[in-house]
Amino acid sequence: MRCLVLKKKNIIPKTQNTNSIRVLYKKVGQTPKVKIINNIYKLKKAIIQKKLDIVPYEKLFIICHSNKSKLPMRPNIFLPLRRIIGDLVVVNIDKKSREFQSISQEDIIWFSKDLTSKSAKIIKINSQQKKS
Repeated sequence: MRCLVLKKKNIIPKTQNTNSIRVLYKKVGQTPKVKIINNIYKLKKAIIQKKLDIVPYEKLFIICHSNKSKLPMRPNIFLPLRRIIGDLVVVNIDKKSREFQSISQEDIIWFSKDLTSKSAKIIKINSQQKKS
């Protein structure tokens, strides 16, 4: 009787992008802030597990909570035909290598202003407005 010996191989290749990257991070109701992500492995893992979505945004990408999430979250920004709920991260993705890249300083300035203009506004309604 012959025994078949299988060598253990990595089915999924290790990521090449282990450097830290600069992103824009926006919490609900706040202005965007520049953050450094040191370990993007956790971010990629959450995307693969379908907890996070990648949404095209101009020439960059938004990483946000999946719309299928059952968690009650407030809207953060409104895009044409879509609203983004919960906190979000804006990153650059190299389409050929499919790796995350840092955002340039020019993009940080432009996208910070654009995200702020698309932010959900909280409107308080007083009792007199409710009667009308």
